Amino acid sequence: MTNQCRKIALIGASGRVGKSLIQRIYTSPSWDITMELTRDLSKLNTIHANSFPPHIIIDFSHADTTYQLAKMLVDHSIPLLIGTTGLNEVTYELLARCAKTAPVMIVPNTSIGIIILHKLLRLTAAQLDSTFDIDITETHHRHKKDAPSGTALSLQKTLNNTTTNPISVHSLRAGKDTADHVISFQGDNESLTFSHRVSSRDVFADGALRLANWLIQQESGVYTTDDFLNTSSTK
Repeated sequence: MTNQCRKIALIGASGRVGKSLIQRIYTSPSWDITMELTRDLSKLNTIHANSFPPHIIIDFSHADTTYQLAKMLVDHSIPLLIGTTGLNEVTYELLARCAKTAPVMIVPNTSIGIIILHKLLRLTAAQLDSTFDIDITETHHRHKKDAPSGTALSLQKTLNNTTTNPISVHSLRAGKDTADHVISFQGDNESLTFSHRVSSRDVFADGALRLANWLIQQESGVYTTDDFLNTSSTK
């Protein structure tokens, strides 16, 4: 990828993370927005007619919109970064078809801190025996509709793939801008606790741009955040 200004089509532009991402892009010399969409994807029909399609599509919308997006892009070769949660199996299958001709990454939380946390949890869970109880407690603002959060569910999935110890998930909804995830490993004689707190939604926008910059340089296929951590610099 050259130093040209890279174009993004943003789905979910009216959401909280979408608005933060727009502000980040507008102040970046490396990125430009070629298309801002909410849940109406009709403008995407012009992609084939456009001589300069976006370098990547970033989706922070809704599960139903992501399904429609995946259906539309099966025959396109445009990288996809999906930050939407609550996807069903049909959508995953469609995204896998998209990945046959373009790089695709599905990540429920684009915070680099959360991405690193997943790796730390795998390392920890693999070394602790069955006497450890594992708890995930997530706290979000009072207006968040889903509970547990998509991030909490992804952390639980990471742990389930590493350990057979039971994992309890607790959800709290309070405050205006709260976004905390705490994972505790409680043993008979010792405990470990990991905590991630978000103080600004800019972390999701910054992380999304870092992931996007990496993804557009990859071959077609489905990529995970581990792929990103293993091959990119954290600087």
